[in-house]
Amino acid sequence: MINTKDRKLKVAFLGGGINSAIGRTHKIAIEMDNRYELVAGCFSRVSNINNNSAKEYNVSLQRVYNNLDGLIENEKDNIDAIIILTPTPNHKGEVIKCLQSNIPVICEKALASSSEEVLEIKEALEKYKGFLAVTYNYTGYPMLRELKDMVDSGKLGTLEQVHIEMPQESFARLDKNGNPQKPQEWRLSDNSLPTISLDLGTHTHDLTSFLTGEQPIELVAIQNSLGSFSQVIDNTIAIANYTNNIVSNIWYSKAALGHRNGLRVRIYGTIGSAEWYQLEPETLHFNDNKGNKMVIDRGSLDVNVTSDLRYNRFKAGHPSGFIEAFANHYSDIADYLLEEEKNSFVFGVDDAFEGLQMLEAITESSINKKWVGLR
Repeated sequence: MINTKDRKLKVAFLGGGINSAIGRTHKIAIEMDNRYELVAGCFSRVSNINNNSAKEYNVSLQRVYNNLDGLIENEKDNIDAIIILTPTPNHKGEVIKCLQSNIPVICEKALASSSEEVLEIKEALEKYKGFLAVTYNYTGYPMLRELKDMVDSGKLGTLEQVHIEMPQESFARLDKNGNPQKPQEWRLSDNSLPTISLDLGTHTHDLTSFLTGEQPIELVAIQNSLGSFSQVIDNTIAIANYTNNIVSNIWYSKAALGHRNGLRVRIYGTIGSAEWYQLEPETLHFNDNKGNKMVIDRGSLDVNVTSDLRYNRFKAGHPSGFIEAFANHYSDIADYLLEEEKNSFVFGVDDAFEGLQMLEAITESSINKKWVGLR
């Protein structure tokens, strides 16, 4: 673990080249608050993309490598962590190899392709006494953290319902020539779990767990292929029972026309309810049992979380968005690395394991058309 509290953390990327969906996002997020410095990487298996990514990310070509082995061999004593940004099916082997070399790991969700793979990672984590954090960037949105504080402080009363949805249209949209918009190749095949569950479903589990502190007990679900790519599941609907008598309605989709990204969370309790919508990230809608309706933002007088300086890079009224949320999340991980004290904003192997168990139960329920209990 890192000892000097206030210095920058030197990190390397595995994956995340300039041709990837998330490389630039992570690069901006880690540097927004001056907490990290990207100093090395293996950004792509394709040589020219690897080198061009280094140039754009301002990384010396002498510290660019063709594979993970070369990166570890040359940089393990020079970096504080490796950030893994490769496709999910590659994660297990890459994470374990880094842990075996005593390199702290920050891994893009989903941590692995199955709960069995997560158990293998957990075994390595414990054997080598390593560090592992999994990035769930939506938890970095200030108003979601405000909502968590409201739940924890009892402002909603006893929780009864959570409705969470993440609809997108990417597998149903056509391009200007009338052809399907083809995603990356690895997204067009399903294994034991549908790729959409690893991509979107993992967020619905994590957000519910983050906001409520409860765990799924049993669920029933259906899965469909509705969009342009019949070989993969692209739509999932589930009903889940959680601990402490909370019922949850879950929908995630890539075949929902009209939704660029429609992440929405609704939580209902005995004395109040609240709603957050990602396309309006600066506001939280709160309703009490007396009929009062309130719109809360970072400038509201009674907020407890979002008034913190770290969430106000610019004043209320100027929206903080997706990359800022990612930067908030990375700052939490930096605190954990530097201070050796985990906080509720950092997620690890146990969070990933529970999430993948839930996603496996969704698939099992859909196939067998019955309620499925979680182990």
